[in-house]
Amino acid sequence: MSQRVRFGMLGTGNFSPFLAQYINEVAEVTAICDPNPEARARFLEMTGRDVPQYEDYRRLLEEAEIDAVALTGPNHLHRPMAVAAAGCGKHVFCEKAMAPTVPDCWEMVRACRNAGVRLMVGHKRRLRPPWARMIQLRELLGPVHAMSTIGYFDARQDGFQGWWTRQAESGGVLACSGVHELDWMRAMCGDVAAVSAVCGPGIDSRYDFSDSIHVLLRFSSGATGFLGVSLSYPLTRYRQVYGADVVCSRGGMRLVTSFQHIDLYWKLLTEADEHHERFEEPGGNPVGAEEALRKETREFVHWITDGTDPCLTWREGLRCVEVIEAANRSKSMEGEWVQLPLYPGLE
Repeated sequence: MSQRVRFGMLGTGNFSPFLAQYINEVAEVTAICDPNPEARARFLEMTGRDVPQYEDYRRLLEEAEIDAVALTGPNHLHRPMAVAAAGCGKHVFCEKAMAPTVPDCWEMVRACRNAGVRLMVGHKRRLRPPWARMIQLRELLGPVHAMSTIGYFDARQDGFQGWWTRQAESGGVLACSGVHELDWMRAMCGDVAAVSAVCGPGIDSRYDFSDSIHVLLRFSSGATGFLGVSLSYPLTRYRQVYGADVVCSRGGMRLVTSFQHIDLYWKLLTEADEHHERFEEPGGNPVGAEEALRKETREFVHWITDGTDPCLTWREGLRCVEVIEAANRSKSMEGEWVQLPLYPGLE
């Protein structure tokens, strides 16, 4: 493909303008779609673009001169949008969570495979330098035996409203928060074999699901993991949480997060002193987020143009949705273990 890859943005909400700036570094956003005219206007103002606007994504797919789409709208629309885009021969970059259910994800995969187009899900946490460094440190510290991460924070200012608050449309509490961490835990430990989850009583009445959950993961490697999430903890905000503690066969790691920086501590069992690495981002931006967004968008475009294997595909997105759906099943059964894969017939 000699020309720059042309993208249509399907959804122009809060995150879309930020993703678009990285797409525009290596490709070009040439059309946008959102039923909300104010959201479209805000996108154009923030990006400085002047491109055709559409209310209906089907019309954009029919009329706009594009090669690919970026799905940055509600989770429950990812499946129909991806299937429609694939049917028009367009490559698909999908924001996480990939979809509310595993069958939705498989339908997206089949549609893109049948059309011969690329499908990537943007799980950038594993690509951000502090978390990527921990993945790298496994070579020195040995395989992971146990790990935990907790995200108790106050989500009232984080925009969870409308479709976010409805289980059937978002996927529930873990789709609102925890999906990044699940993907990183999979990057650390491999495939998940079984899931157990329990929820506490709901606090925030906006949600039709409990706003706190504790999840146990049993990995195929034998490692165990714990993820705790609450959207109604008033003492911290999102960027202050999801540090981690990791037990490895020859040592361990600890990640400590804050608004200003992220600190990583690690140590071999044979050492007397711990190592300390600090990660910072100028201007108070989320540490390493820019680098991760740039990497995933560049690699998606190169996957389209020259077939270079990317850092992510659809697999990471589907497997995270599978863990989330398994956790939702388990919590309805008072924490019973749910074995994976959930849908062997779809594999």
